[in-house]
Amino acid sequence: MFEPVSPTYAISDTVVDHRLSGRGRTSADLPGGYRLTLRTRELHGPLQAALAAPSPTGPARICTARFSAYAPTPAASRILDAVTRYAPALPDARDVHPPLGAVARLLTTGAPFQRPGEPGLFVEFGHAEAWLDGRRLGVTLGRPGSGLSLVLDGPWDAPSTARLTAAVLRELTDAGQLADEAAALLMPGPWQVVADRWHPAAALVLPADLRPDPEDPLGRRISRALRQVHLQLRAQRPDWDFQELISADGSAVALRITPRDRAVPRMVRKVVNTSAAGPGEMGNTRTTFTPADLPAPPDFTPAPPPEEAPSLDLHVAPKDRRYSWGVELGLGDWAYVLDRTAVFYGPGWYPFHEHVTRRERDPTAPLNTLDVPTGRTVPARVRLSPDLQNCAWGNEYVELVPVDHRVEARLNLYVGREHAYILVREVTLEIDLRAKRVLLPVRIPPALRHQAEVKGRRILDLLLAARRERRRGAREPRTVLGPWDRGAPPGTDT
Repeated sequence: MFEPVSPTYAISDTVVDHRLSGRGRTSADLPGGYRLTLRTRELHGPLQAALAAPSPTGPARICTARFSAYAPTPAASRILDAVTRYAPALPDARDVHPPLGAVARLLTTGAPFQRPGEPGLFVEFGHAEAWLDGRRLGVTLGRPGSGLSLVLDGPWDAPSTARLTAAVLRELTDAGQLADEAAALLMPGPWQVVADRWHPAAALVLPADLRPDPEDPLGRRISRALRQVHLQLRAQRPDWDFQELISADGSAVALRITPRDRAVPRMVRKVVNTSAAGPGEMGNTRTTFTPADLPAPPDFTPAPPPEEAPSLDLHVAPKDRRYSWGVELGLGDWAYVLDRTAVFYGPGWYPFHEHVTRRERDPTAPLNTLDVPTGRTVPARVRLSPDLQNCAWGNEYVELVPVDHRVEARLNLYVGREHAYILVREVTLEIDLRAKRVLLPVRIPPALRHQAEVKGRRILDLLLAARRERRRGAREPRTVLGPWDRGAPPGTDT
């Protein structure tokens, strides 16, 4: 007689029997030492489930679930089975809360994001939205009260929590249905059809072998074959929409399928970092595709200590911005220089000053006016650029706005490429001349933190160099200018 070791079939049988019998409470011992308890207060009402796993000290509860009346019974069975597969190996160990930042990085389904003023991690997957906070995992399907709520007991770690979140979202939305329909229509060939990770009503046709072909490095052969697949599916399913995902080399690398009657965002090509940037480098990059309306990624960076928190209201743009004439500059061996303007050295923490002027009538031309110095000076805004060459630096310019002993540095951080555009993120940094340190915004994206630290330190180095030149008696900046703007030293014949 066949006796399964996995509790999969027993879970399904127990849930179906409970629903059909109309009992208020059902308990069952499952294969592998698991125990399942089901409760229903009213016929066809919400289903409550408690799942316990075997442990050296006896059955230990690993999950408490509540399914709404709208949740299909097969989906509830598969989700409980997923809990048994992803549960911790030692369910009787002490409870721990998985770090939400690690869960967000490990998710393979949906788009993680945060809501201002609300705790926890949110995951958007089409019409479904998951919420993870502490030990609770909740999912709603378009309206309140439609979905489920899980309470995870035991030492659930970040990988297990991420896998369970992805499984729950896919089960409640039937994410693989479109991929199965497309696979059934395709003629046999070197293809694989997978569910889209961003939306349940989308599927991807990919080459079966994702490794690059050394005889076809640009992927032209795969691109032509995908076009034939595109034409075949379009002829069979005119009610589907298709999008060919084009790489930076101009070849199609995948075919995305969506139903025409569903509002599914299209994909856009982006360049992202694939490794942590080390000193002097910006890291390796790769081309990827994301939805056009992808929410900003979450940032669970802990708040800095009070003595290290910026005192200025620093700004971080919520989204990346396209820069038409952008420059892609690594963090190599370069420094900032001052763009030549009508500034000179003045008193105070901030070295660069300008004259305060007033408008007066020009005695030589009564119809004109001119600026006349009043004898007072004020700290001046200046612009910095890399010292590599005298050219238009576009997104690499930095504007300095003096406050007191603090300086606000406004700059664009390089994010990647999208088609012919450079993607940048606008941020402001606080340069504290009194403490000789750089303070970053609390909500700066982790992937841009190293770049901001390096550039902030180079801005501070330029300001300290200008202060040293001022202490030596210089009246105007010279050593902090670019070589093309310095000219001859003062006091020399030209």
